[in-house]
Amino acid sequence: MNCSMPNKILFIGGPTGFAGGIEQYAFQTAKFLRENGLRVDWCGFGETHRDAQRFCSGFDRIVSVEQILTTDDYKLVALHKLPELGLLTRLRLKFGERLVFWAHDHDLYCPRRHYYTPFGRSNCHRAFAPLRCWLCAHVTRPHNWKSLHSNHSALLSELKGHHAVVLSNFMAENLRKNGFTAEKIHLLNPAIQSFYYISNKFYTKVLNIIYVGQLIRGKGVDLMLEALGKLTIPWHARIVGDGPDRTMLETVASRLGIRDHLEFTGWLENPETILSQSDVAVFPSRWQEPFGLSGAEAQVHGVPVVAFDVGGVREWLQDGITGYVVPPQDTTAMADRLTKLFQDSTLRQSLSENARQLMQERFSPEHFLADFQKLLAEVSP
Repeated sequence: MNCSMPNKILFIGGPTGFAGGIEQYAFQTAKFLRENGLRVDWCGFGETHRDAQRFCSGFDRIVSVEQILTTDDYKLVALHKLPELGLLTRLRLKFGERLVFWAHDHDLYCPRRHYYTPFGRSNCHRAFAPLRCWLCAHVTRPHNWKSLHSNHSALLSELKGHHAVVLSNFMAENLRKNGFTAEKIHLLNPAIQSFYYISNKFYTKVLNIIYVGQLIRGKGVDLMLEALGKLTIPWHARIVGDGPDRTMLETVASRLGIRDHLEFTGWLENPETILSQSDVAVFPSRWQEPFGLSGAEAQVHGVPVVAFDVGGVREWLQDGITGYVVPPQDTTAMADRLTKLFQDSTLRQSLSENARQLMQERFSPEHFLADFQKLLAEVSP
């Protein structure tokens, strides 16, 4: 990396630990930046989460909110999760243009966070409107109201004049719809590395399927189970991850008569070895994925992906080339594509090789670091 590049960066997020994809992204990105001569500190305003000690080891220093508000030596402050309005205002006044919003989710313009309707879970594509979104958010059980975001009009007003980073063009369009200027939206493809790859895995007698992610409703694992229940081929699936829906999912699997074909591994620190031994990954998200990091990580390990066509999925998954994209919640189409992959090992090998090549071309650490340099030059010249 250019030795003139500023070398002190601050990441601000919610939980300190591996709560979900945002924290995994922050941890991996900090690793890449530190390996290339930058210093990266972490400030969390949420509670401590899973494997916090290992998470903290990925940063040079863990700092408090009070500490960052009394220092001025960061060249870029990456806001990975929305804080309360009062803290956001103080951060904006403190760091100015150096405060960059990383749009990992839909929280800024959807009070419910999910960006789909309470009934029927139909995906939304509208910009934030205070009255309509407030009504939509409260069409849910009262005990869930306390988890709803508030002050969205004020949060948007604070942030939409700032620079923002997105991982997909899908998210760039969402920010433009909500008042961000195109000139200040930066597409920064994530850096994804592969450490394991098994080239002779294409001739198995059982289709080895994997899902990696949280076990929550928006991730659609129940839809994946419905698709698996329609298979007539020999198969085995590993569900890697944990979350509040696990008990429900195990019950669904038993009802569908497929429990013996499934392995719930729980959360794994390093799922890469299992990924590299899998024939196909399923990406069954119900909500509009801002990017879909776990699916892209499967591809970099040479694992084709079958995914629902939601959010930014098509920006890393090329239909018929690196895997298959099927209509949202169409479990029959998902089962059909899985069957096709099992029946044609040559096809699986071709998709696998294409997937690895795409990842190396578009999502390499070198590309990320070059784009990050450009961002730094613009926000902190």
